[in-house]
Amino acid sequence: MTPFFRKIRKHLADANKPIKYLRYAIGEIVLVVIGILIALSINNWNEQRKSRLQEVNILTKLNTDLKANLIEIEGLKDITEKRIKASQTILNYFEEHKAIDDSLKHSFELINNDDLFNNANTTYKYIENQGVNILRNDSIRSKITSMYERHFKNIANRENTNWKILTDDLRPLMDVHLEVSEPQDKNFNEEYALNKPINMETLSENMQFKNVIVRNMNFMLLRLRWQKETLEELDGLIKEVELEIQYLNK
Repeated sequence: MTPFFRKIRKHLADANKPIKYLRYAIGEIVLVVIGILIALSINNWNEQRKSRLQEVNILTKLNTDLKANLIEIEGLKDITEKRIKASQTILNYFEEHKAIDDSLKHSFELINNDDLFNNANTTYKYIENQGVNILRNDSIRSKITSMYERHFKNIANRENTNWKILTDDLRPLMDVHLEVSEPQDKNFNEEYALNKPINMETLSENMQFKNVIVRNMNFMLLRLRWQKETLEELDGLIKEVELEIQYLNK
């Protein structure tokens, strides 16, 4: 391409001998500038393409992590709802002086168990190390930071509080007032070992035990509200990231 332009330029310069060399020099400069601009344009296009591919790769991995966290929190929400219902069942049995049955035993087992949030954050840590500006979409960048630094951390903090209530308050009282029976399912697939009150009348009148049940239930109601809010925002973020991936792939 460049030799072709040079031939045209030389021919035009030869048509007017007095300014032949001036035209030739100017033409050389113009050709060099054009060549540099073309090279820069190609280089910028390649860099933008590489950057876009890298961002798509990061967002794809991040979306996988976000979906894993969505499943985790949905599981925690399900457990929280069951524990709230179990707490209310126990309080109803106390209030109505009902006899011990399997429903009550299961309820004692449910309030004594919980799960942990396994935060999938490998890609987010990578983004932190590289700098959040590696993601060009301001909205997504802000929401990702809020999700990991606010929502997920709050879920973890509430888990720590919950486990403190379980280990420091509830379980010591359960060890005194309940006995554990053999599990109905030896493989622990569905039924766990069952907690049975040693003396239902005494337990139902134990204000300390009831207070712990009520306090734990109130805490779980707050925890459930945060889980629901997180799930709603997380679902929206996942959809937004997927749209951004589609846009970058165009």
